[in-house]
Amino acid sequence: MQRWLAVTLICALGCEPTAIYAPVEQPRTGPVVEVPVPDMQGDPASLGQLDDRLIDWVFDGGQIEVELYRRGNRIWQIARNRFATPIVIRWNLTGLDNLTPFGHTEGVALLPAAPMPYGNGANVVLAELERVDANRAYRRDLSFRARWGDPRALPSDYVYRLPWASGRTFSVLQGFHGNFSHRGSNEFAVDFDCPVATQVLAARPGVIVAANAAAQGAGTTQEFLDYKKTNFVLVQHDDGTLGEYMHLSPSGIEVKPGQRVERGTPLALSGNTGFSSTPHLHFGVMTAGEDGLTARSIPFRLAASSTRIEEPVQGRRYA
Repeated sequence: MQRWLAVTLICALGCEPTAIYAPVEQPRTGPVVEVPVPDMQGDPASLGQLDDRLIDWVFDGGQIEVELYRRGNRIWQIARNRFATPIVIRWNLTGLDNLTPFGHTEGVALLPAAPMPYGNGANVVLAELERVDANRAYRRDLSFRARWGDPRALPSDYVYRLPWASGRTFSVLQGFHGNFSHRGSNEFAVDFDCPVATQVLAARPGVIVAANAAAQGAGTTQEFLDYKKTNFVLVQHDDGTLGEYMHLSPSGIEVKPGQRVERGTPLALSGNTGFSSTPHLHFGVMTAGEDGLTARSIPFRLAASSTRIEEPVQGRRYA
């Protein structure tokens, strides 16, 4: 199940910023434009007057903030991450009117993690521009897509526990490389046939970095690919990878961002929200891809019993 968010901002000097949520297309393959983006430490107001600000990618645990600063005719587009885990964004500036860019107008940026949920991560300069005519309004369109995680994370060898309580048995509806939706960003994810309201347990220790409990409903159309359409918990492991627990029940999440959880800690109740055709628990280990569009799906092994360790097998029942 590919998930991403496309946001377009439009602003001219003196106007109210407007966010346009355009239909999201399937990410295209091809070369990625890597752009060096220096971290700007300190108060971004030192750059000048704040002309535009948008808050988006808002979930329990943080948000992404993009701001436009102007000093004289010089303009800076910056971004800031307020989640306690890194984020990779793919951004693009178009529709420049009365503006001349210095350098790239598109690229990939790693937004460093905030020191705590809702804290302030480093300010990252995406682009620098200059207003051509000081007496005329200027305009630019900014679009970006985002993914949680650091693509440089190196997964350690870890044997995950089954993400439900002892005494229950569930089968794998869809395993690694599943034909329905486990390709690309979800290549090594697993769907377990847990009925609604099954208690979901942490498969590995870590820290809660993001969650959503506000989604209602499910479907298999493209709109349900948006993270905002599904309830989830993201656990950051000690090696920097993320455990992703998806399709949870509305208001069924039992943990808070910043909370440390241990192996077997109750996280939430399973459900049927987001891109889903039947109640189940989606579990995967991932981090952001280097392109800002995709996730890097990571294979993992389960403690299938006290004596058996294996990669999850589609159709097999696990107790």
